[in-house]
Amino acid sequence: MQAELKIPEDIWPRRRDWGGEIVSLYIKEGSEIKVGDVIAEVEIEKAILKILSQYNGKVIKVLVREGDKVSPGSVIALIEV
Repeated sequence: MQAELKIPEDIWPRRRDWGGEIVSLYIKEGSEIKVGDVIAEVEIEKAILKILSQYNGKVIKVLVREGDKVSPGSVIALIEV
């Protein structure tokens, strides 16, 4: 079964309309990930948010690159769970 790794919509509860930039990406196609692994870091305003995996599985396709703009709900990658 495939699943989407997304930027959680509640990661920064004070603002739901934020946007940021991927500054570090820690996954690549073919890599194995576990729940809680840091998959990316997103810079917003004056903070860097760590994005954690919500699933265990194998990364099938990475949909973003470092420097890409993202917001809550953005899909980072597809994985096989």
